[in-house]
Amino acid sequence: MTSHQPPGPQPRTAAGNGVDAETIHLGVTAPGRAPAPPRRTAATAPSPYPARPAFRAPAPPPQEPAPAPAPSRPAPRPAWEGIGFRPDIQGLRAIAVILVLLSHAGFGFAAGGYVGVDVFFVLSGFLITSLLIKEAFGTGKISLGGFYARRARRILPAASLVTIATVLGAWLWFPVTRLEAVMQDAFTVIVYAVNYRLIAEETEYLNADQMPTPFQQFWSLAVEEQFYLVWPLLLIGLMFLAGRSPRKLVSTGLAACAAIFAISLILSVFVTEQSQPTAYYAAHTRAWELAAGAILALTLPTWRKTPKALAWILGIAGLAMVVAAGVMYTEDTAFPGYTALLPVAGTMLVLIAGSTRSGHPVGSLLSTGPFQFFGKISYSLYLWHWPILILIPLAVDAEPTVGLNVVLLIAAVGIAQLTYQYVEEPLRKSRSIQASNMWGLVTGVVCSVLCIAMVVMMTVGFAKVPPEDEPPVDLEAVEEAEDLSEIEMRLQEGLSVTSTPDDLEPSLTSAGADTPAIYGDDCHLDSETVEPPSECAYGDTESGTVVVLMGDSHAAQWFPALEPLAEAQGWKLLSRTKSSCGPADITPYNSILEREYTECDQWRDSVISEIEEIEPAMVILSGEDSPSLADGEDSSPEAWAEAWTSTLGRITAAAGQTVTLTDTPRSPTGDSIPECISIHQDEVQECVLDRAEAVDDSGNREAAMGVAQESGATVIDTVGWFCISGQCPVITGSTLIYRDSHHMSTPYSRSLSTLLGDALPKL
Repeated sequence: MTSHQPPGPQPRTAAGNGVDAETIHLGVTAPGRAPAPPRRTAATAPSPYPARPAFRAPAPPPQEPAPAPAPSRPAPRPAWEGIGFRPDIQGLRAIAVILVLLSHAGFGFAAGGYVGVDVFFVLSGFLITSLLIKEAFGTGKISLGGFYARRARRILPAASLVTIATVLGAWLWFPVTRLEAVMQDAFTVIVYAVNYRLIAEETEYLNADQMPTPFQQFWSLAVEEQFYLVWPLLLIGLMFLAGRSPRKLVSTGLAACAAIFAISLILSVFVTEQSQPTAYYAAHTRAWELAAGAILALTLPTWRKTPKALAWILGIAGLAMVVAAGVMYTEDTAFPGYTALLPVAGTMLVLIAGSTRSGHPVGSLLSTGPFQFFGKISYSLYLWHWPILILIPLAVDAEPTVGLNVVLLIAAVGIAQLTYQYVEEPLRKSRSIQASNMWGLVTGVVCSVLCIAMVVMMTVGFAKVPPEDEPPVDLEAVEEAEDLSEIEMRLQEGLSVTSTPDDLEPSLTSAGADTPAIYGDDCHLDSETVEPPSECAYGDTESGTVVVLMGDSHAAQWFPALEPLAEAQGWKLLSRTKSSCGPADITPYNSILEREYTECDQWRDSVISEIEEIEPAMVILSGEDSPSLADGEDSSPEAWAEAWTSTLGRITAAAGQTVTLTDTPRSPTGDSIPECISIHQDEVQECVLDRAEAVDDSGNREAAMGVAQESGATVIDTVGWFCISGQCPVITGSTLIYRDSHHMSTPYSRSLSTLLGDALPKL
């Protein structure tokens, strides 16, 4: 403290005493201790200053409460190292798409290039699982909205552009006979189900000769989309079961992947043996390939420790396996099944080699500029190449050749680069779209709506196809040829037809559905059916005069001609026909079932036993001259003669009369004749068949006719009812002769009824 008075001289103290707090009366008290009483000192002169109370130290300030301990921070999440950008994966994409392109272009040395799709599947399983697991470790959860938003940005813009362009191209150039089906294909592309539509289409016997859809390449994208739908949901469920622990998610996810891999692979092998189209396109027979990639993603830390020398070996071996599959496999390879293990395992080995921290030769090769370029545009290139290969030859009216296909693929590379640069990248990297998951999902919705709008506009607003309620051909109104001279006159006039008649029956768009009535009654059996649903009797069903029509679809096509004869003659006509199953006692190969056609042997024996039991008045037989035979069956004319001898020996002994109808002409290329006409509607002569090519020349035809004559059967050679002057027209008057590549239409069959009746034995 200080005084407002100036200080006076300080008193002297005894020598040796220093100045301290006590001398100046500054009582000093230790904190918390009472002040000590002042000590008595010797008397001194009175102080000039007024007396002051004894000094008391101020009380110490109240102590602040001890700060609460800082909340404990959560333990850091376990780390999961992502894969980042891997040039070897980009290079693998290039290998995959190049294999597919070479195969589709028609290069024989790469007939197995379809294995490129298997490479894509493994890569998808690996990449998607890696991203989801990294998200689980980084955030403790998996965001469905974020995942689907990213997928929508990445996949749908380019896919939608290709879909819209393909719909327009198909409307402009595709045969009108297939246009409705193609638009249905487009719709299933939009809803990610085209793979199962292809299964239904390719396992349908009546579609065997149809032109491939320009949307066929989308099947693999549909499989991946189905994987994207299920896989994140499964991981979220596993994470919940794992107590939201990312480390436990890895172990449970690995167990789930192993189970999916095993079950799906077993299904793939089994289904491939039963129905290869189903095994090829179905998601449940392909899931194991995606699971293979997922297993690698879940075990990635292990593979990072792979020794450098081993990585070299794995990389070289893996790439060799993928390329070997593309070169060694053919269209006849039973695929996917166990044969798909080669490209799948090869892809896995390359991925393992690339997961190490040291380089390897294959990784260096795949990192070079050409592989990086094709890998970068591989998605757009895969989408564009197929519709370009299918539609452009139709647009320029050119036969697809390897040379033309190479030119078209070069063009596809340019279009893919533009799509990548101006569609894929801008939308994938757009900051406004990335700002919210909602905008990514909106992008997907907009793309889908635009595609649907395009399909609706082309099928409703600019429809080329008649409405579905187009009435079937009125067979009662068909004018029958009275004799051979009249049918020859009609055929001769048919050779001069250049333009498609407006009143063509059946119309080009309905030709595919123009089947005999026994198809709708289920009396013409499909590949797997052995017993008819009923007696399948026509004409006078109470008559004692029984006539049996027996054979494959080439026998069934005569039903429209036989039915009015049965009604007029009072026959009880029994229909006994089955797809791809002729009368000759030989085991065929079924292309739909893709195996030995044992159902045919069973059905044939059952029908002949029935004939032996009922002893009909007449049996009419017909079938293909040169069907596909099962492995081990002799396809020589001598073996064919023996097969007919076996059948005719039993039937001629039981039937009053036996008749064989020779096979009808067929397109030598296997292309649908209505489709050919729809492409050349003003040049119908382009579709006329050459008799020498359209009639079987293997020797089987003559062998069967010779055996039939020797057995006492009546042989009716029908070729003269279809061909004249060395050619076989496809239209007579306003009648379409063929409904596909090798079956006659129902109105043309009915027009031959009188001729057939005159040629048959009298009962």
